[in-house]
Amino acid sequence: METRTVHLDSLLTDGLFDIPSYQRSYSWTEPQLTDLFEDLLYLPEEKSHFFGNIILRKQDTQFETDRRRRFDKYDVVDGQQRLTSAIIFLYAASKFDDTIAATLDEDNLLFPVDERPRLLPQDQDSEYFRDGLLGSASIDPETPSQTRLKAAADFFTEQFEALDDPEAVADLAETLRYDCRINVVEIDDGSEAASIFESLNDRGRPLSTLDKTKSFLMYMDDRSSNQGALETKIKQRFGSIYRDLFVFNTGHERVNDFDEDSFLRFHWGIYDGYDSDEYFNGFETLKDRLREQFRAGELDAVQSEIDAYVQDLREAATAFSAILQPDVPDSVEPSLTRLLELGRLANVLPVLMASYLNFADDDPEGFAAVVDACETLVFRLYAIDSRRSDTGRGRLVRLAHDVHTTPSIDPETVVERLDAITQRYTDDDRFERQLRDPDFYQSTSSRDTKYLLYHYGQQVESEAGEEVMTSPGHILSTEFQVEHILARKLPADAIPESLVGEFDEHIHRLGNLTLASRYWNSSYGNLPFAEKKHASGGREKEYASSSLRVQRELAAFDTFGKSAIDERTDTLVGFALDHWSIDPAAPEPESTEVPAEFTGWFPSDFFDRLTSKQEAMFRVLYAAEEPLLTDDLIQRMEDEYGETVGGSSGLSGILAGLTSKHSKEFRHSIMSTSWVGDQFEWVLALDSAQREQFEAEMDLN
Repeated sequence: METRTVHLDSLLTDGLFDIPSYQRSYSWTEPQLTDLFEDLLYLPEEKSHFFGNIILRKQDTQFETDRRRRFDKYDVVDGQQRLTSAIIFLYAASKFDDTIAATLDEDNLLFPVDERPRLLPQDQDSEYFRDGLLGSASIDPETPSQTRLKAAADFFTEQFEALDDPEAVADLAETLRYDCRINVVEIDDGSEAASIFESLNDRGRPLSTLDKTKSFLMYMDDRSSNQGALETKIKQRFGSIYRDLFVFNTGHERVNDFDEDSFLRFHWGIYDGYDSDEYFNGFETLKDRLREQFRAGELDAVQSEIDAYVQDLREAATAFSAILQPDVPDSVEPSLTRLLELGRLANVLPVLMASYLNFADDDPEGFAAVVDACETLVFRLYAIDSRRSDTGRGRLVRLAHDVHTTPSIDPETVVERLDAITQRYTDDDRFERQLRDPDFYQSTSSRDTKYLLYHYGQQVESEAGEEVMTSPGHILSTEFQVEHILARKLPADAIPESLVGEFDEHIHRLGNLTLASRYWNSSYGNLPFAEKKHASGGREKEYASSSLRVQRELAAFDTFGKSAIDERTDTLVGFALDHWSIDPAAPEPESTEVPAEFTGWFPSDFFDRLTSKQEAMFRVLYAAEEPLLTDDLIQRMEDEYGETVGGSSGLSGILAGLTSKHSKEFRHSIMSTSWVGDQFEWVLALDSAQREQFEAEMDLN
């Protein structure tokens, strides 16, 4: 390892720089770019600026041009965000000032050779950076990182244009080249480079879990094979993943509810099933699993797991993008649009993603039925019943995993299981009870009430043979509001006789609510019903001639009192029970039930493939006379068998290694867990036949 301190110009002229495949993509945004610009702008004269550390690894081969000029090539292990931003800064300055352009050209700083620029980002961004951003080709950004590269160039250009002194740009470029000191560290080992990268941050932009995932997989591929057997696959698949995740910039506004970590979490559930301790720590579980396999010498298993995981992640990115773009068959789009407008997708997105991959192409109508069942679940559980956001999560993620891993499953089965989950938490009786709540207006959000009334309005307009109501997005916007048909602030003499003395008990019921434009509600919302029904005094707006049939049908009531509210509540409740109906085939089994196929046996290679840590864990659990908490289990493994576990995350790795060899369902069938206080409680749950075999194989007789 060598260390030296140089200015930026000296570093750049040392050779050519590549961003290695395990690195994250370009991630700087305006806050980091502003810091860089202001550091240069406000640097006192005769002072230098410390530009940070740059960690490099010299590549084994040099770059040779057609004219046989040779350049050293370096992988940028850390500091690529700063180095890339510096190149973009100088390029933007050269476009702003011809003198700067001439100087950079004379010094061969940006393009030392015709074939490539001084620095090249990763494969998925190299063409855009070389030919589009720094070149003359008309190439639009296709990934989030390419968008950020372009935004960086635009940012610096805007800052240059805002400067009062035309000479200031040249001064800033000179400051960046000659007054910015960099501490350069050169390392030798390629796998060490990936390992170092995994633990580093760049200025102000923590590594995303997706970046860390790619880095770690490249690292483990290098360690478990000759010359990184899967390197090309990993790079190509992650390039596709980054392109699909461009949906965060271009998709439906609902995509703003999620981020890369959300996507990784959804995929982990699809890929590996649901474990409450692992679902939000999928990356750590994957790391533990691969490390456990590596330490056990199971290099083929490491390679297989990496290959399967990255391919699966790539497919999941396609599904995630298609759903949130949305980009689905025409027969699915209306259902999906409604669900996107409704929101609260986090728990059903894994099911949607898995179902998209299974059904969207071959059975779009079946996929549409799954989307509708998801919408019913979300509306009943979370919108009307106000269930906690984690309600049903485990069951839904397990369903998504089953959809993804069971080739024979069909959309009808998925819908039945979704309906069973819906029934478990918000059955018809509970759903109706919430809809009939006397305080419905106050217990249900305005947006959810508008969603219900929108769908009711669609039905009554369709039944009347009229053009259906405008799009749900428009109705759910602030342009429309929930109106009380009988105004909340009616004068005492305008309150219907049937409601005298009990007005407050009925005013917020569902039957007293309708849709109204914001203008209508603010102008006429407090009028008595008779004046809303028919306009007077030259006023044009009225229920009787409303463009919304959900308002116009109110004119059929001669008066609007308790009986009218009762009647309309019955109508709306009946509609909701029919429109968001469920038809579960059978009650969903409890997750604690052990499937019959797991009783009375162990897989033939179970005991042969146990690692020393796994064997110690089972021996401790077997000897325990009562359930063990996680801390106690770990302590006994260390005290009695000398196995250093590394805390609860280490125990997760031991379990993950077990799951990678055998199914998670089998592991759960022999190990019972429950959450007690702040940790799990563990029990070895063997039936008599399993216990007999366990004792014989572990020599416990």
